[in-house]
Amino acid sequence: MVQVPSASIIDLYHQAEDYFFVSISQFHRRFGADLSAYCTGLEASSLNLLMMKDRPGDNSQQLAEGVAFLQRTGMPFCVVIPQAQVSRVSLQLQQQHLMAADKTTCMVLDLVTYEVQEGLAQLADVRCTDEHLEDWGLPVQSAFEPDGGGIELYLERHRAALLAGRALRHFTLYVDQRPVSALTLSLGPGVARLDDIGTLRECQGRGYATALIHSVLRLIQAQGAKICVLEASLDGLSIYRKVGFTGLFDYCTFCQA
Repeated sequence: MVQVPSASIIDLYHQAEDYFFVSISQFHRRFGADLSAYCTGLEASSLNLLMMKDRPGDNSQQLAEGVAFLQRTGMPFCVVIPQAQVSRVSLQLQQQHLMAADKTTCMVLDLVTYEVQEGLAQLADVRCTDEHLEDWGLPVQSAFEPDGGGIELYLERHRAALLAGRALRHFTLYVDQRPVSALTLSLGPGVARLDDIGTLRECQGRGYATALIHSVLRLIQAQGAKICVLEASLDGLSIYRKVGFTGLFDYCTFCQA
């Protein structure tokens, strides 16, 4: 691992996380230093979030304010809590009609020691599709099936981020000129983040996402990024571990009952 204290790596993780969600949100709000709400305006709980950092201290009042804020938006939402904090806040969240749902793993890759897998990267037809987000959106839609207006509203959030000058880049892997896998890259000082990693359902299991990830990692390594982070679902853990990502900490998501 890159020679940075683990606490500092986690801080970088949260900086990258915040940058991405602020970029695609219609609005966001802070509730103290360790709690932030992000609202995209889509009718999808996974895209309207209240996220907590893993730090000691009693922030129950801020948590209550954040949940009330999201409830007032009228949008479905979820609350994302570091696993280490779940026992402290779970009763409070249950009292606010939020129940534990998914678990995810926040991961990091040391780009200083990462070895480019040339075969995978060179064989892939990977393009930056910032100006052709409709191609990027096809694999994302197939993999995640965003509701509440579908992929078009999510595309609009990403188009707005690009117009605002946010450092997001959208990459798509093509097979026979067909877009089959996609991801979003966000860049900050020394740290990169991957999101929206998805592959057409009928093309999954063929290594396309892995090839796309390696291609993008080779690009950002050449640009001087030191670490890359992402948040992995249970389904994606094995793929990212094979690439070289390791776990930092776990999240537990609470959704409206």
